[in-house]
Amino acid sequence: MSSARDLLAALLLLIALVLGAAWLPAVWLQRHVIAQDGFLAITQPLADDRAAQQEISDAAVASVLDDDRIPGWISERLTPLLEEQTAKITQTDAYGTVWDRTMVSLHESLFVPGAEELQVDLLPLVDRMLSGAEGFLPVELPRPDSASVTVATIPDIPLLTRAAALAPYAPWLGLAAGALVLLALLLAAHRRAILGLAGLAGILAGGVVCLLAARIQTLVPDLLDQAAFLGPIVRAFEDQFAADLMPQGVVMLGAGALVAAVGLVLVGLSRQP
Repeated sequence: MSSARDLLAALLLLIALVLGAAWLPAVWLQRHVIAQDGFLAITQPLADDRAAQQEISDAAVASVLDDDRIPGWISERLTPLLEEQTAKITQTDAYGTVWDRTMVSLHESLFVPGAEELQVDLLPLVDRMLSGAEGFLPVELPRPDSASVTVATIPDIPLLTRAAALAPYAPWLGLAAGALVLLALLLAAHRRAILGLAGLAGILAGGVVCLLAARIQTLVPDLLDQAAFLGPIVRAFEDQFAADLMPQGVVMLGAGALVAAVGLVLVGLSRQP
């Protein structure tokens, strides 16, 4: 009978190990990827990324030069003027507005089934660029009715769609793991040994979290972190994931080691005559 109780307790600890290892990554994903505020907090500093600025400003220049209403002789003079303006508009509020809208659209696209094109409305930037160029030209330049361009294609990521559905339950994984550990200790016939196993489960769960934090860049497909526009954004999330979860995983690992040590000490004391 006692063997069956210990076996059941060990099974509960195994489930607690799985839940504990998933807890911290799931909470991080819910707070920083699924929640829009957390997502934008990470992407906001990337507005100063040179590669992203170049991608958006080049698209703005192309949308102006593709306008058939601009005569050829004006277009030849306009090209160097627009390129000169691109270095200025990235420091304006108009660029910040475009970036914020782009990141909101990117966040929404992540949870749409299937591949999704990331559309950016560059009209505020185009208007600024044309206004700056008009000071060097003898004519007033026409404004386009629309300047929406595709800057990237968001691949289908089924994992995020499933994670969004389970996001409300992420904080409960840690509580469930703790409850299973307590239940295992209550059911076990040899509680000192089960306490040691609980500590071992904590060590393994912390080790999994640390491993995920250290290897996150190798787990993300190259299709995402090497893409022209998406790459810097994805790498920023990878860096933040590693920076946040590595210390938390170390704490979990240390707590598990402490519990395991207590369990081993108690087992040793129980065997003394």
